[in-house]
Amino acid sequence: MKPKQIYASTAWKYFSRYVLLFYSDGLYVKCFTSGQILQINKANCHCGHLIKVTESAATIFDFTNVGVQSLSENRYHGGRPDVMQRKLIEIHGQKAIDLLYIRKHNICHLDNFTLTCIAIEWKAKFNELCKTKGNPWKK
Repeated sequence: MKPKQIYASTAWKYFSRYVLLFYSDGLYVKCFTSGQILQINKANCHCGHLIKVTESAATIFDFTNVGVQSLSENRYHGGRPDVMQRKLIEIHGQKAIDLLYIRKHNICHLDNFTLTCIAIEWKAKFNELCKTKGNPWKK
């Protein structure tokens, strides 16, 4: 699948919302690479990857591979992988990031069935997290 298809999927919707909500106070969060305070339900708040979607399908939905980034940092500054890596090591530890780089080489085919399974998993996790932090996307 192409990155556009992945980012348009329900799997990405729930995975990225889970990540943003997890690191937030319920509505606001700090960008991992710039320190900017962002509102998680606004378009300028992204879930950025250390190992990019174009590099490995096997790590796209890996929680240790992602963090909060502003649109500017994620899209226009290339995600600042050096800073992102340091932050993810601080959170998850060096061993987890080393394992992430090993998993990067796994073969992974993201077809519609797989994305549906991933969506179900992350929707359940997101809904569980919403019980304690609320759902800022709910209108």
